Amino acid sequence: MFRFALIFLMLPSLLWAQSYPDYESTTVNDFAGLISTEAEARISAKLTKLRDDTGVEMTVVTLSRQEVFAPDISFEDFATGLFNTWGVGDDTDKTGVMILVIHTDKAMRIALGDGFGGEWNSAAARAIDRTFLPAFKEDRYEAGIEAGVTDTIATVVTPFLAGEDAPSGGGTDSIVWVVLGVLGAGFSALIFRDKFVKLKRCPNCGTRGLNRTRKVRRKATKSAKGDGEMTTRCSNCEYRSVVPYSISRISSSSSSSFGGGSSSGGGASGRW
Repeated sequence: MFRFALIFLMLPSLLWAQSYPDYESTTVNDFAGLISTEAEARISAKLTKLRDDTGVEMTVVTLSRQEVFAPDISFEDFATGLFNTWGVGDDTDKTGVMILVIHTDKAMRIALGDGFGGEWNSAAARAIDRTFLPAFKEDRYEAGIEAGVTDTIATVVTPFLAGEDAPSGGGTDSIVWVVLGVLGAGFSALIFRDKFVKLKRCPNCGTRGLNRTRKVRRKATKSAKGDGEMTTRCSNCEYRSVVPYSISRISSSSSSSFGGGSSSGGGASGRW
């Protein structure tokens, strides 16, 4: 009798407790049916290459409504809870990225792992405003998601991995679109990152003639990080900079499960 009464008293909290869907893939989980099979394959291939090249786990999730899972918490808390429940990203570097799109609620979020720090939230917000939302407002969800993934990799993930400072203000969106148009979506994240440096001015002579190359000294494995050297030279003067960089460990089961990363709520949201 006592056990029955206890269950009865707990029933309201059980009914309102948040829950999260189980993932079927570490790259794309299109539960809302917004992405065609062909586009999903392209996005998945891009995210798989990103993980293989850099160790960064990035995933796309679409849902129809939040209330099915967690009606009593904010959208931002729901996104963070889903991110942490799945464990997106490496458990050491915590550089996971989740793009969550909730169709009926007209809400989306780029959730960032703790490794990014709060300074990259504004870059995520600009990617949302620049690429995702204009397409979503026209019901072009597939196009917005695919272009938004490319934009997020190019303007958030790759500059962060290169050790660059987070962008502090506006005025660069037109340059970003020119670079995206020239390089195309087919280039990998690492290629984009090193081509992007050509738009920067040389710290020595002030001209735009920088070139960057990378040399992997030690490949990453499932048990240890890798490392390499990034060399930046100016074609107009004798400027040369050599900076070491690390390569995240490869998840022991990267093809089927996430690496155990976490987020404290970093990222940005958008609504349309």
